[in-house]
Amino acid sequence: MKVLAINGSPRPNRNTASLMKLVIESAKEETSDVNAMWCNLNDMTYSGCQSCLACKEPGAKSCVRKDSLAFVLDVMLASQAWVIGTPVYMGHVSGQLKLLLDRMYGFMGPKGENRIPAGKKVVLAITQGAGEEYYRDLEAQARTFLTRRGLETRVIHASNMRVAAPAPEFGQALKEQAIALGKWLVTAP
Repeated sequence: MKVLAINGSPRPNRNTASLMKLVIESAKEETSDVNAMWCNLNDMTYSGCQSCLACKEPGAKSCVRKDSLAFVLDVMLASQAWVIGTPVYMGHVSGQLKLLLDRMYGFMGPKGENRIPAGKKVVLAITQGAGEEYYRDLEAQARTFLTRRGLETRVIHASNMRVAAPAPEFGQALKEQAIALGKWLVTAP
């Protein structure tokens, strides 16, 4: 099973990536069939949607721009599951992830049809330095965005995360939720 891990944090080994890894490691423990590919968006050079509408032309399967993100979009279509992570910045997903979400416009055909193969599962991992009240709207908006594209979506979030801590500190309840989500990710419908 191909799992694509998309880290939208500019800090590749901190809170967001650590939460994503908990989910992926649980999936790997559930089945040895998991092949996880990591993508740190901050390490790539790409732009957001240019509204060129070339993705709506016959024969296009997604965004047609040829930058670092083109490969990621192809792998998104080819993988069975995604683990997408983002810190909350200014009440929204990171800028790095927002550009990717905008480029997902190419996953909709000219008549609004979904080009994402059916049956994909997504775990969205959200981390936040402040309390959970600051990202409730973001969680609902992101879940709606993903489910409207036919993706079976679950969300895990960690709030009150210390930015300067030597290592992320996740409580037992959050660890158990990550384990359950990893198992869900690899379980056939």
